[in-house]
Amino acid sequence: MNRPTVSVVLAVYNAAWCVRRALDTVVAQTHAPLEIIVCDDGSNDGTPELIERSYGDAVRVLRLPHRNASAARHDGLGVAQGEWLAFLDADDWWERDKLERQLDFIARHPQVRWVSSDGRYESEQGLERDSWLSDYFRPVHELAGDLFAPLLQRCFPLMSSMLVERHAYHEAGGIDPSIVYSHDYDLWLRLAARFDGGLMPELLVHYWTHPGALSKNFEGRHRDDLRLMERAASGMLRDDRAVVAAARLRVAALQYHLGQRCLRTGRGAEGRALLRASAARGPALRRVLAGLGSCLPDPALPWLKRVGVLRSLVTRARGIQRPIDPRGGA
Repeated sequence: MNRPTVSVVLAVYNAAWCVRRALDTVVAQTHAPLEIIVCDDGSNDGTPELIERSYGDAVRVLRLPHRNASAARHDGLGVAQGEWLAFLDADDWWERDKLERQLDFIARHPQVRWVSSDGRYESEQGLERDSWLSDYFRPVHELAGDLFAPLLQRCFPLMSSMLVERHAYHEAGGIDPSIVYSHDYDLWLRLAARFDGGLMPELLVHYWTHPGALSKNFEGRHRDDLRLMERAASGMLRDDRAVVAAARLRVAALQYHLGQRCLRTGRGAEGRALLRASAARGPALRRVLAGLGSCLPDPALPWLKRVGVLRSLVTRARGIQRPIDPRGGA
C-alpha cells in the first residue's frame, strides 16, 4: 500500500541535552519520513553541530537567528515537502510506530486533514501521568470529524502528536510567528474551523515536562489565548451564533484569570479593568466576584489576600476544568 509522505519538523533552542533522544525515535520510525528538518533558533550550546555530527545528511538543519519557537517552526514548515507535516518538540519523543499508526487512522478516515494522539507525561522523576488527554476527555476515545466546537472549549492537541496535511496547513495560513505562547492553539483553531480532524486514544508520544517549558508561562499563554478567543468571538473563525457565544464565555473566563493575577501581582488598574470586562457574562459567582474585584482600591489588596474564605471563593470562581463535551457544549 502506498502511504503519504511525511516531513518531520522540530524547532529547537539550546537542546543539546535532549535532541538526540527525540531524533533517534524519528529515525527509528516504522514508517520512514521523507525528510527530517530541524529549525535551530539560534542555539549557543552546540545543538546544530551535534545534530550534523550525529545524523549527517539524514537530518537537515536550518540555522536561524534567535527569535522564538513559533518563528523557527514557521520557517521549517514553510520549506517542508512531505504530503503531511509532523510536529515534534526537541524534549519530547515518539513511539516507534507513531507515524505508521497515524497514517492507518488517516486511511480509515480519509476526510480528516489533521490528527492528534494521546501521550504520556514524563519528567526527571519518571512517569508523571499516563494520559495527556485524560485531562480533557473522560473517557478518552477516538473522534473524527468536525472538532472545532470541542477545540474552542480547550486546547487538547499535544503539539508533538500532531500530523497535518501540508495543503491544509498552508490554506489555514500556517503558524503565526507573532504569537509566541499559543501559536499551536491558534493554528489548530484555524485548521479545525476549515477541516475535519481526528483524535486517537493511542499513547504515541512522550511529553517531557520541566520548569523551563514554554507552556509553564501561564500568563503569556492566557494573554495569547484571550487574543484568540476575542477573534473567535468576533466571528472571524466561524460566523456562527453558537461559536460566538461559546467564545465570549471563554473571553470572560480568561479576563477573570488575568484580572486576578494582575491584582495579586500589584497591577491594580489593569486587573480592575479586566475584572470589570469579565463581569459581563459567565457563572453568577464569578460575575459577582469580578464586579467586586473591579472596585477594589490598591491598599485593600494585601489584606484581602490573607482572607482564607475569600481566597477559596476566588478559586471556586475560576472553575474546575470539566471534561470536554465533544458535541460542543461550553
